[in-house]
Amino acid sequence: MRRGRSTKRASVHPPRCVLDSGGLTALVGGSQRAREWLRWVIEHDGAICVPTPILVESTTGDGARDAEVNRILGVLERAATVLQAPDEVTARRAGRLRYIAKTDDGIDALVAAAAVGDGSPAVLLTSDPDDLDRLLQHDRQVSVRPV
Repeated sequence: MRRGRSTKRASVHPPRCVLDSGGLTALVGGSQRAREWLRWVIEHDGAICVPTPILVESTTGDGARDAEVNRILGVLERAATVLQAPDEVTARRAGRLRYIAKTDDGIDALVAAAAVGDGSPAVLLTSDPDDLDRLLQHDRQVSVRPV
């Protein structure tokens, strides 16, 4: 028996990927970068999250106009858990992030708070990395990636 080494294994979290409206739109538009990230997450038994407030920015309520967004969401739902409504803890975390970053964008703050989640590592796919980087400036577990 070796001394000085822990016999416990480090806890390994499955990858998490959070999409904001730009990330979802990138998938609708066929972005190879977004598809590569999602493929990697799925291959590693990870989770994909689209916070439900993103539906506000990504849908119109017109079935024909929303068809492609709905198709992509359906594909994602078959691969992993997708739509996630913010609970009170997430909403309060979003309020704190929004306050600290001195921004008034509540939906971006909710996306950032969903990415922080349980504190495990996550990748956030967005077309607006500057705003999300500002919201997540104190969180090293979330990697903001432009698509």
